[in-house]
Amino acid sequence: MMVSSLAWGQVQYVRHDALAFKATYHPPLDTLTMARFWQTTAVHSEAMYNGDGSWGLGYADWPTRPYPADHPLVRVAARHVLGLLVLIEAGMGDSTMIHRAKMGLNWLMERQTEEGAWPLYTMNRGTVTAKSVYPTALAGRAMNRGYRVLANPRYLLAASRAQVWQEVWPQDDSPLHHGLVLAGILEHYRTIHEIGLVERAVKEGLIILNRQLPNGSWNDPAPLSTDDHATITEALLMLEEALVDGHPHQRRVRGGANAALNFLLENQLDDGNFTSGQAELSAYQVPTFELVTLIKARQTRRMGEFDLAITGAVQALGTHPSNAGALWRGNQDGRFLAMAYALVWFTRTHGDIQVLEGLSRSSAEDSP
Repeated sequence: MMVSSLAWGQVQYVRHDALAFKATYHPPLDTLTMARFWQTTAVHSEAMYNGDGSWGLGYADWPTRPYPADHPLVRVAARHVLGLLVLIEAGMGDSTMIHRAKMGLNWLMERQTEEGAWPLYTMNRGTVTAKSVYPTALAGRAMNRGYRVLANPRYLLAASRAQVWQEVWPQDDSPLHHGLVLAGILEHYRTIHEIGLVERAVKEGLIILNRQLPNGSWNDPAPLSTDDHATITEALLMLEEALVDGHPHQRRVRGGANAALNFLLENQLDDGNFTSGQAELSAYQVPTFELVTLIKARQTRRMGEFDLAITGAVQALGTHPSNAGALWRGNQDGRFLAMAYALVWFTRTHGDIQVLEGLSRSSAEDSP
């Protein structure tokens, strides 16, 4: 079925395709391999930890970036905290992980502005601009999940303030930023179950779908990389979950998510990594956000066919050259969160309780 939509001022068509899985074979993961991948992730994460609830040295970790700042990035802290909360919620955390998650949430709250936003730290003082939707959406998601898992009302207050700011502040009008806002709204909806948030989410979702290209991807204005594409796709899957059966936009949202997932699957390489085309070499691509989205699709659709693609992405992430030495520092954003999702996926799909033994210990215990 084809549905017309308006994209960049022109009529486009978004395919409501059935999902098309590739037949690429990826060797199955065993417990020891998954444990090794997780330990590597935990050790690197611990090496980046600053001892105060934050990770990394911001843009100083990317020496080619022209920003005079070494303040830890909000998005890096938020994704690490989310990874810890994913493990705690799945029953794979311990008291040290809980303490680390609380420290991270407190670090984030200390940097939330009075109006509810989180600054961009391209300078060490930080500034609030339209692009602050990126750190604010991610930190808001961490606050929402922190409240659901740890039940501290301060986290819910911070999450609510972030929603207010995102509703009134002019956005950077791009599909990626709309996707970040959409995911933030739906994370808040999961927390407070206010039906008005669903309609706000539908409006954001329709903006995204109206700009979707015939192949299921987006331009921003150049073609998005697969990691940004995956971020938007995850938000659409969250919207699909939130819509009740029979919602007037249910079919369109599902169709758009199908087309977006097919684009992601089509761009997965035989080694499990992803490529966005001629502008990007797969050797530099780290399949973090793609992995999170594939696991989210597996959860939302309850389709085991995603497991092969997930297995490939986990192996590509676990064996990526950037795991060696200092190369990890410049592209660690999202890696801990992705591998946390992968660890939960592995234990649930393989039914091997032995993988839990030793893996829920704090990353400090695995540090050299």
